[in-house]
Amino acid sequence: MKQNRFLLTSDECELLLELEKAQTIEKTAKAVGKDSSGVSRQLSKIAQKYPAIEKRAGKWVLTEVGKRLNSISRDTIQIQQQLAEEQTILRIGTNREFAARVLAPQLSHFRELFGSTQLIIYTFEYGTEAALLSGQIDVGLDCERPNDPEIAYKLLADEPIIKVCSKKFKTKYKTEIQEKHLERIPHLLCERLYPDKILLQKENRQHIVACFNDIATARAACVSGLGWALLPHYSVREELKQGQLVQIENSPTGKAKYGVWWSRTRYSNKKAIHSICEWLKEQKL
Repeated sequence: MKQNRFLLTSDECELLLELEKAQTIEKTAKAVGKDSSGVSRQLSKIAQKYPAIEKRAGKWVLTEVGKRLNSISRDTIQIQQQLAEEQTILRIGTNREFAARVLAPQLSHFRELFGSTQLIIYTFEYGTEAALLSGQIDVGLDCERPNDPEIAYKLLADEPIIKVCSKKFKTKYKTEIQEKHLERIPHLLCERLYPDKILLQKENRQHIVACFNDIATARAACVSGLGWALLPHYSVREELKQGQLVQIENSPTGKAKYGVWWSRTRYSNKKAIHSICEWLKEQKL
């Protein structure tokens, strides 16, 4: 006998469970969607392989061994289902600013969505696509669309992009701002937020005095009065409230979309992905 081989197949064990529940060949056959003669033959084969059933007065009945086997089968099915639903660690990736300004303040509520699952939050300045493809993270919270078709996504929350500067800077360049000649005054470029794309210009005609690869540094330079910048509204909400920054125009200049990204080839995170999607829908960025 080989050590790592079951004496009965899963189909045979499931048939024994149905027999115990239905009691008769006819009802068992109906439950499994087969004809009675086929089920009878299958039960006969089981009896020859394993002492789980025997015929008494022309009727198949479970032996004591069969009843114990059914009990173990039920426990195994339940454990299997629990393991399939259980995820002890969930790795979520996003950019630093979203993690700090949106996710972290709500982390207490956010983690309640996942029960006892431990959350690991990774931040990336250039998006989560590479981390998803390499398996470093399970789910990404990112803006717009991924490039690789292996990554599935849902765009769920509007991300307004606004023009901001310090009060001192706005006063200094009042004329240029009123006449909408922003290309004449210092611009702080935050990568991925190029004016030619956000402002729908054919070319980038801005007077760029500094370029940054993260939002936080661009925001700090903007607060210091070094120039004006295009930044996501959620990333400057507090600075606007505190008067450290002001909007150059009342309405958003552009609008991106934030969404949930995940690998199409990994299926263990379906429940978590659904919960994150529902959470993101509620966010006002």
